[in-house]
Amino acid sequence: MEQNFDVADLVNQIAEQQKRMHELLGDRRFDLMSLSQSMRLRRKLESGRFDRLQHICTAFNLRHAVPVNPDRHYTQLGTDFLEGDLDALPDNCTYLLLNNDIGKHLNRFRALMAARPNCLFVVWDWDSQHWLRMSCNLAAYSDFYAPATSENLYTLSNFTPHIVGPIAIGVNQWSRSFIVEHMPLLLDERSNDAFGPHVRYPDFERRNRAIATINQKLPGIRFADDSYKKKSDLDNLRDWARYKTHWIIPVLGGVPIRVFNCILTGGVALLPSFARHMPESLAFDDEPLYYDVLDLVEPEKLQALAVARFDQEGSVGVVRRVGKALASQHIDTRCEQLLSSVESAIQRLAGRATPSERYPMADAFPGRR
Repeated sequence: MEQNFDVADLVNQIAEQQKRMHELLGDRRFDLMSLSQSMRLRRKLESGRFDRLQHICTAFNLRHAVPVNPDRHYTQLGTDFLEGDLDALPDNCTYLLLNNDIGKHLNRFRALMAARPNCLFVVWDWDSQHWLRMSCNLAAYSDFYAPATSENLYTLSNFTPHIVGPIAIGVNQWSRSFIVEHMPLLLDERSNDAFGPHVRYPDFERRNRAIATINQKLPGIRFADDSYKKKSDLDNLRDWARYKTHWIIPVLGGVPIRVFNCILTGGVALLPSFARHMPESLAFDDEPLYYDVLDLVEPEKLQALAVARFDQEGSVGVVRRVGKALASQHIDTRCEQLLSSVESAIQRLAGRATPSERYPMADAFPGRR
């Protein structure tokens, strides 16, 4: 197919939008906001009560998280905790919330922060690559903000000086004990068909075209709804364990949770080629395969290659992938990574950090302090 249009028009439109964005980010109000946030947080940290984060309040999306650190205790809030009596919620603790825990209740979240000056509020944003309106608000109103991807990192840094991460998404559908208990299911025979139901989002038409195009050759790559949320944990695990290969078409950049679900359930993930170069993909080593635009039109060859890779290692490969994901990509480990990063940030802000914590690259250049 020959290109019969002038790409300069697209370049100019994108460049103009970026120029306008940079003009907005140069507004003096960002300076005032940053200073105000820094002074407010430093006052909160002066007591030293948050030097070690021990009592952690989480919501429904982190219901399967179990503390890795024995000094921490997790309390799960109700599903609609922001809709109820805010005065009844815990005090003198750290709130670790996902963007989806807050969602449409942003004003209630702000009210909770105002009513709980003795609490620390950490927001982990799993949609920072595409839900910019929500992400900017969460960055502006939390004590610490952790995006899950590197995309939009600079833009978001203008709304808070207290970014930790990025902290990649972790598998939150199943507890680690649940996976271990159902390991025989993951070792059962699997289909050679491709698996990839995706929710259709009207705002991302290029992604929708990619799914529709692959579907013509691989019917398992298709549009779906959110019905999986109504299934039991076991039924969802069966769906993932039924297939050797999983095609993942993300919304914009970042690495979606589907990738981690795929690897933790022992499958072979297929990702868009640009994801190979994203820092979030470093954790996967050479596990995934990557597709380009021609593979969307003729996906059969890459699908066969993915099946062959699965078959080459068989059950040994399944056990290896599951074990690696349980150790480093499950929500238990990710929560500890995030909380440890917040503790390190608190030490730096309080001036109690060691030189290596204050300047993480210092040890790479001995003698140059």
